[in-house]
Amino acid sequence: MVNLEHKLTVDDLIVEYMMYKVNNGYDPKFTTSEFISFLYFFEEKMKVEDALYDNDVLFKRFFERKIEHDWSTTNWSTNEKHPSPHMNMEYSEKDNDYIITANYRLSGYDKSVINTYFMDNGCSKFDDYKGTAWKIRNIIGDFLSDQPKRIIDETTEINEKELLVGKYISAEIIAQIWQSYINAQIELKAWPIQCKDINKYLFEIDLQKIIGTKPIKKELLELYSALSRRIAILYHSDKNLKVSSNMGSYLARANYELLIQGYEKTMSIAFGRYQKSLEFDLSSSTFKESHEIDGVYDWYDDPDIKTTTTSIENDNVKKLVRNIEKNITKK
Repeated sequence: MVNLEHKLTVDDLIVEYMMYKVNNGYDPKFTTSEFISFLYFFEEKMKVEDALYDNDVLFKRFFERKIEHDWSTTNWSTNEKHPSPHMNMEYSEKDNDYIITANYRLSGYDKSVINTYFMDNGCSKFDDYKGTAWKIRNIIGDFLSDQPKRIIDETTEINEKELLVGKYISAEIIAQIWQSYINAQIELKAWPIQCKDINKYLFEIDLQKIIGTKPIKKELLELYSALSRRIAILYHSDKNLKVSSNMGSYLARANYELLIQGYEKTMSIAFGRYQKSLEFDLSSSTFKESHEIDGVYDWYDDPDIKTTTTSIENDNVKKLVRNIEKNITKK
C-alpha cells in the first residue's frame, strides 16, 4: 500500500543528496559544511523533519541510525549483525572538515535506498504526477547548478602497474565490441563466419582492408588508448574501483558514464540497452560480461542470461594487449 503519510527526514535528505550527486555527474562526495549549507537552502522551500545544524552531531547521528537499522549485514549462522555502511566519513586536514563519500554499497535494491525517496522515481509513492521526490530533486539541482561536474584529470601521474591494469581492461572491452561488430557483419553476410579471432583477423591480417567492410580498427585503437589511461587514473585514486554499465549500480554506473565520455557511439556497438553489460571490479581484479542467450521465449519469460567472469590479468588478454600495442606503434 502506498504510504502518503511519509514525511521527509534529514536522513532521507542526506541519502537523496548523495544519490543526486552520483547520478548526475557530480563528485560522489561532499563536506559536512556543504550539506549544512544545502540544508538551509532546502528548508527555505520544503519542510524537513528532525533537522539539526551541528555538522558533527548531525552526521554522527545519521551514521549511527543507518548502521543500526539499514546498513548492516547478518551472519545467518551466528545471527550476528555486522556494519556495512553505504557511505564513508573521514576527516580531511586539507578541507578542515569531514568528507562524506559514496561507496559501492550505495547501489542495487538495498534497504537504505528503498527507505528513501530515491526509488519512487518521483511519483509512485505519492498520488500526483510530479511528486515529492521530483520536487526534492529539483531543489537539489538548483543548489548544485553552479558546481562543476566530475572530470577525469588527465594530468594525474600514474604508475606502470596502474596503466597496465587499464590496458588489460580496455583490451577486454574492445574485444567485446569487436565480437558484437563481427556478429552483426556475419548476419549481413558481409563477413566470413570462421574469421572471428580479433588477434588474427584485425591486428595481424586486418581482413577488413582485404574484403572492404567498413573499417573499425582505428576507432578501437583510439578507444583502447583513451580508456587505458582513464581507467588507470580512476584506479590511482580508488583501488576498489568498480565500473558497471548496469543502470542499477549507481556509483559504478556513474564511473562507466565518466569513462566513456566522447566514445559513446563506439561503446554502443556492444554495450547498451538490450545488449551486453560489462562490469569490472578492481578490488577483486575481475572482469564480467553478460548477455542474453539466443533462443525462443514466451512473452512472459525473461531471457536466460549468460555471465562470464575472468581475471583481469589472463593469458588471452596479455596476448591481445601485445598485438594492440604493436599496431599502435606502427601508426
